[in-house]
This record gives sequence, structure tokens and C-alpha cells, in this order.
Amino acid sequence: MSAKVLAFINFKGGVGKTACAVNIAATMAKLHDKKVLIVDLDPQSNSSLWLMRPDVWREHVAKGRRSTFEIFDDAIQGKDRFDFDESIVKGVTTWTGFVELPQLHLLPASVELLRIEDRIHELRPPALYRILDRALRDRLDRYDYVFFDCPPNLYTTTKNAIFLSDSCVVPYVPDYLSLSGFQVLAEYIEELRGKYTDSAGERRHPNVGAVVVSHYRQTGNVFRLAINELEIMLAQLHDRHVLESGAGLLQPFIRHCVRVAESTSEHLPVILYAPGCIGAQDYSDLTQNFVTHFQNRK
Repeated sequence: MSAKVLAFINFKGGVGKTACAVNIAATMAKLHDKKVLIVDLDPQSNSSLWLMRPDVWREHVAKGRRSTFEIFDDAIQGKDRFDFDESIVKGVTTWTGFVELPQLHLLPASVELLRIEDRIHELRPPALYRILDRALRDRLDRYDYVFFDCPPNLYTTTKNAIFLSDSCVVPYVPDYLSLSGFQVLAEYIEELRGKYTDSAGERRHPNVGAVVVSHYRQTGNVFRLAINELEIMLAQLHDRHVLESGAGLLQPFIRHCVRVAESTSEHLPVILYAPGCIGAQDYSDLTQNFVTHFQNRK
């Protein structure tokens, strides 16, 4: 069975995009026996630093080598230095040196990705949007799932991820500003599909396939009302065929959890750091529904 390739995107920061990608992937590997690859495309390298100690990460991606930066730098310079097998990090190493989750692989990012947008204009479509496709196409089917953790923008690296993906997943914080931003995001992805169809090659041309709610608080009515407004908007976007058929709001919502925040400084997914906390439970339940939602989608 071919891999399910999913782009985690939102042009807003702080919506739990990396937390969703890292913790759903880790839970899939631990509880569902799935082989998952996280591809970090954000120059902030948050997925990489969540799963790798800083000293190990810095050594691994020194001067941008063995990172997603090298994929784009090769395309700009016409070189072929990127080595997938040398670049990926297999499993999560604990502070005791033991490797957990061997089925979870990471292709790390480096801060040099910041330079890409200043130089990428030297290329033109369709080559511009098929850089990741050319570098990774033959590697994807090693995995059950491939997650692209995209930067909080819709620039070239994110567009590359969209065009290589089967579907887009939007992490979402329920508030009014996020609601208007989500509509713009969904409509923009739909516009990309029409404008650059030829650039996507043989892959599917994805729309938003799922929305995941993060930082949810059960106190008061603010979040409940915001969720109601989101559901109304999802129905309207479905009626206009802006979203994928069957796209929906996945349950449960990820509640605010201090243990999830703490797990970043320990460089462990929450299911390893604090498996009994509400964050780990929420991600466990969400991942079950996530697998059910995507496993039968063509």
C-alpha cells in the first residue's frame, strides 16, 4: 500500500501545527505499528528540535547538509548532494541513550532554509513546485504515512509540500481571527489546484482533508461558540466544493496541557514523556480517528 502523504499547514503561527505532526506521528508509531516519516520544512526547525537534542541536531545539519535545505539548495545550484538515507534520523533517542520509536523517522530542517526564498525565483514552474517530488518520490513508499511540517506561510517550500501531498491537515485554534484565516487558507489551496495543476505531476491535487483543534479549553462558552462557527463554515465550504469530499473536524479536540509544552524541552513526544497526561490521551484518541479518517481515502 502506498504512503498517505499529508501536509500540516496553516499560515498562522502558534496553532499547534508542529505539536500535531510530532505527536500524531509518534502515537502512530507506538500504538498503531505504523512507519512514519516527518519532513521538517520550517527554518525554525521545531519538529527537528522536538525530536533531537540541540547538540545532536546542530552536528547533523551543520552548514545545511543532511537536511531539507539541501534538497532546495541542490535544485537551485544544479547539484545532487542530498542523500536521503544519510539524512534521515531513525527513532527518538532518550537522555539515557536508548532509541525509542524506531518506526518514526525524521528528515530534519536547518535554519539555512531562510535563504531559499531569496534565491528560488531562479527556477520557474513546473520545476519550481516539483523539487520535493523529485528528491523524495522514490522514498515515500517505504512509509505508511509521510507528514510535512510546513512553515507558517504559503511560500515555495509549502507549495512543494502541497503538490506532493494527498491531503492537507489544518491545525486550528478556535477563535474569531482563526476562523477568517481558515477560510482564506482553504480558498487559496483550492486556487492553487486550479492555477498550477500541471505543476503537481501525477500526485493528487489536494484540498483540505481534515481540521484538528488545538489548545482547547473547556471553561466558558468562547471555545464552544467558536467551534460552532467553524462547523458552519466547514459546511459552507463543502457546499462550494472548496474542501475535499469527506473532509471534517477530527475529534477529540486537543486540550491545553502543560505536559505537552514540557515535552519539547525534553525532546520527546508526549506519549514518551508523560504517557498518562491528558495531552497524551487526547493525541491517542485523535490518532485513532486520524487513522480511520485517512486509511481508506483514495
